[in-house]
Amino acid sequence: MSIKFVIVGAARTGSTLLVKTLNRIDGVCCHGELLGSKVVRGYEDGFDLVQASPVERHARSTRLFEERARDPIGFISRTLSAPHTANGFKALYSAFLDPEWQSVVTSLLATSDIKFVHLARHNTLRRYVSEQILLEGGPIHSEAGGRSDAAVKVHIDIDAFSARSALIASQEAELRRLLAGQALLDVSYEELSADTAATVQRVCEFLGLARVPSRIEPALQKVGAADLNDTVSNYAELLQHPATRDLAMAD
Repeated sequence: MSIKFVIVGAARTGSTLLVKTLNRIDGVCCHGELLGSKVVRGYEDGFDLVQASPVERHARSTRLFEERARDPIGFISRTLSAPHTANGFKALYSAFLDPEWQSVVTSLLATSDIKFVHLARHNTLRRYVSEQILLEGGPIHSEAGGRSDAAVKVHIDIDAFSARSALIASQEAELRRLLAGQALLDVSYEELSADTAATVQRVCEFLGLARVPSRIEPALQKVGAADLNDTVSNYAELLQHPATRDLAMAD
């Protein structure tokens, strides 16, 4: 019987780094966002997206979407029961809490041997800035291709930041309510980013892998400016506003 797990968190909390690093470990298969509303993203089946033609990519995408649409619970169940030591996927708050996937989530919560890894980012301002940079088409990570060198500066609407942060805090609270009593490991973006290898080892131990690698290489490298002052055009305003001052200074 394989180990089953789900990685849950808000956007820009390190889920891609965790998923891709876990996939470097023998016996672990971690998929991407399988509960996207319009697409199955990051399905791991050995398909070469780079070498495949646009027609082949479209056909595969359509097939996966239709398979999930016909039987979403069965689709996820089969994915988590594949012949690997550990099978998992990631779901953003917005997907995990979407009524469209209530039956899937209910099924997951009723699965006695499933484990959940929750990702959170302590510096909510940094998370929001990263999200805005992504929307502007800026740096993502070391596999982002040409975007990695894009110099992007964003203006942060502090009211919008506060509203978005409140929404995510509400989603986290709802998630914790749903996962009460489940096997749950909390992981912060900050610790994953600072020491990816040690954090991923802790995740492996939580999952119950019999053989946890002594050496784990991060699958991605962070790109883009490290200083908020280099990425936020109204950085001085953030330093003056009570909603952002401490977060900006702690960065």
